[in-house]
Amino acid sequence: MTETEEAGCAMTGPAKEAQAGGKLYEIVRDELIEAIKSGVYAPGALLPSVREITVTWTVSTTTARKVVSELAASGWARSQGTKGYVAAIPDQGESTRTSEDQGAAMPQPIAGLSAARVPQVVTANGSLEVVTSACEVRSEPVPVEVAHALHATDPHARAIVRRSVAVDANGSPVQLRVSYTACEVGEGTPLETSDAIDKPWSKALSEHTGRRLTLAESAISARHPSDAEGAMLGLTPTACVLVRIDVTQDEDGQPIDYTMTVWPGETTRVDVLSLARNK
Repeated sequence: MTETEEAGCAMTGPAKEAQAGGKLYEIVRDELIEAIKSGVYAPGALLPSVREITVTWTVSTTTARKVVSELAASGWARSQGTKGYVAAIPDQGESTRTSEDQGAAMPQPIAGLSAARVPQVVTANGSLEVVTSACEVRSEPVPVEVAHALHATDPHARAIVRRSVAVDANGSPVQLRVSYTACEVGEGTPLETSDAIDKPWSKALSEHTGRRLTLAESAISARHPSDAEGAMLGLTPTACVLVRIDVTQDEDGQPIDYTMTVWPGETTRVDVLSLARNK
């Protein structure tokens, strides 16, 4: 759905009254800015999520993400990690700047976060030497792409899902890892606890499952972060992330783990020569 098509949908408050006055994301953005200025959202108060924006203003996810990106770029919103974005007061003169004002320039990062993030170099088949600050483990249904990679034929298949965020010396999030481990190999092991595992994930898998494991697939790509990734890493929706997907199999060739590692693209470099050096 385009912004022109969306303009005919139901909207609320000033957004509905200003329907013909500008682009839809600008209308929603300006309405939220006015709400921050008037104290509806005091500095530090949690702002509507992307999903809440899509429902309240009847807009697409793309438009809602644009709204959040504009608020963050102009200093009216600040990331609070997994909590989402909170209201903020921009520095003098910053509040009038939007992505269109900056021409072809890249969207501005969340104030204070990217500047504090320490540049990282990761080996093509490794991870960062950083400290895990938060870890969540639960049993969940697996997404379609994970079910396919793990050769799961049951449409209701579940896995032990482990989400961990690592930070640099400044406390800024620099790595998100999400691992889907087959329940039959992970249950009853430390893999299903929220205790931090700071050793390489491949070694932890082998040690705690008692199996000889090999890497069946590994690929690195670049894209925009999902809403959850952006919240956990403190990135705007239009930022770039580097994503590595690893599929690990046992000695019988059965995939037992699907791990996705996400890094902020602006401050992370992949050392591809490390592969040649390790041969």
